[in-house]
Amino acid sequence: MTETTSATPKATAATPAGDRGRAPLAGLGRAASAAGTSVGRALAYSWMVALLLVAWEVVSRLYQSPYFPTFTESAGAFFTNWFAVDPSRGFVTEQFTTDLGSSLARAGQGWLISVVVGLCAGIALGISPRAAAVFNPMIRFGMSIPATALLPLAVVVFGITDEMNVSLIVVGTVFPILINTMDGVQGIDRTVIMTARSMRMGRLRYFFMVLLPGASPQIISGLRVSLGIGLILMVVSELFAATDGIGYYIVLASRQFRYVDMWSGVLLIAVVGLVLNLLFALVEARVLRWHRESRKRADAS
Repeated sequence: MTETTSATPKATAATPAGDRGRAPLAGLGRAASAAGTSVGRALAYSWMVALLLVAWEVVSRLYQSPYFPTFTESAGAFFTNWFAVDPSRGFVTEQFTTDLGSSLARAGQGWLISVVVGLCAGIALGISPRAAAVFNPMIRFGMSIPATALLPLAVVVFGITDEMNVSLIVVGTVFPILINTMDGVQGIDRTVIMTARSMRMGRLRYFFMVLLPGASPQIISGLRVSLGIGLILMVVSELFAATDGIGYYIVLASRQFRYVDMWSGVLLIAVVGLVLNLLFALVEARVLRWHRESRKRADAS
């Protein structure tokens, strides 16, 4: 009797076998549902790209121009020129490492400089209305000048060097970050600011708990726009003045009448742009998750 009585609570406290069997199935079901949703979104967003590629193939086959090869030819050259089966090289060719590595290094340097300058200046101008009023005309004037128009001047000042490419990227990408940061800081709700002041927050705590989170949606928007501009200026600067890089590869292939290789370079730029935007979107979703959740709660209420 004693053994029977002591065994009964254990059986009662333990998780039923059916529940233990259903728990993994429920987890698998949620994972499958999430995967299905992701696949569905990818298909919904990529149908236009697939349609454009099919149109490329059809139009190029109809006109049969040497300057406009088919998509299948360009895709074949894309994999041949940029990717390899050698795992010791990371499944990429030496051309990939040399040209794309140089291009991304320049774009990364220019964009990071713009991020530091744009964030610091934008926050300072957003906090000080007087400084914003003084410098706003200069900022608008500088933003109205296309960065590509300064390419000849940059070549004269820096020569055909990496500094020239980086400087052009900085000029073109710093203004979107600066203006969005300034607008984000200025757009913080006055009630939130007054509440923080009434709580006697220190400057450091106010910066990280009120100012930076409040302006972060605008800041992220500026960073996303500047990233696309930086890629464009990376290619444009290399088309006209560079000794390596993906832009240099494209213009060199064009001058040598290797149009299939030229289009393989264009495809590589498109793929790099898609990958960078995808990575940035993942970071944005992580950083601004609190913002989306607060908006959902506000809409629900």
